[in-house]
Amino acid sequence: MISLESKKLSKSFGACHALTELSLKFESQKIHAVVGENGAGKSTLMKILFGLLQPTSGEISIDGKKLVLKSSRDAIQAGIGMVQQHFCLVENLSAIDNIILGNEPVKGFKLNRKLALQELIRKLPDESLHVPWHQKVSELSVGFRQRIEILKLLYRDSKFLILDEPTAVLTPQEIASFFSLLRRLKEMGRTIVLITHKLGEVFSVCDQYHVLRQGRLIASGE
Repeated sequence: MISLESKKLSKSFGACHALTELSLKFESQKIHAVVGENGAGKSTLMKILFGLLQPTSGEISIDGKKLVLKSSRDAIQAGIGMVQQHFCLVENLSAIDNIILGNEPVKGFKLNRKLALQELIRKLPDESLHVPWHQKVSELSVGFRQRIEILKLLYRDSKFLILDEPTAVLTPQEIASFFSLLRRLKEMGRTIVLITHKLGEVFSVCDQYHVLRQGRLIASGE
């Protein structure tokens, strides 16, 4: 379980202040909604938490310990994972090859896909996350591609999951299944941050909300 906190976090791009002394805490083993209009600073905040951007000032702490994230690799090693709105998948590779990319188990000089798949399945909450493991990503639906992105995080033992508008590409039936998955991941000890514009999602699946406006936190609550 991971709790993550930002303290007086600011980020400027020249004269533009994307975040201004933003302090908030994501309590462990809960589903958090981060809401706000376009330009409120949601994506900037998440990119800082995932090491893709460096803050102008302020600090981040994880379980009470100060954390310096110079890259996404640092974030992954700290147990933080992120699924961005636009998927980062290699379409001509299989699902399993995308999942283990950058963290491949080898046997001798050969890639050991069988071992990788055994380890991955052991980490899954249930069979709802299974995908056609050996099929190319280019041949799979959007719903399967999103599962692959989440599987990448679980394979790397991410405990803090950031999901940037994950339902924007899903059908209503896929959304219901996706929400069931989030609840199951929370039961397994994950902390989840859901960026969304849909208030119905906030009330149906989230435990806490955080509202951003013009780079500032203006409200938080249960």
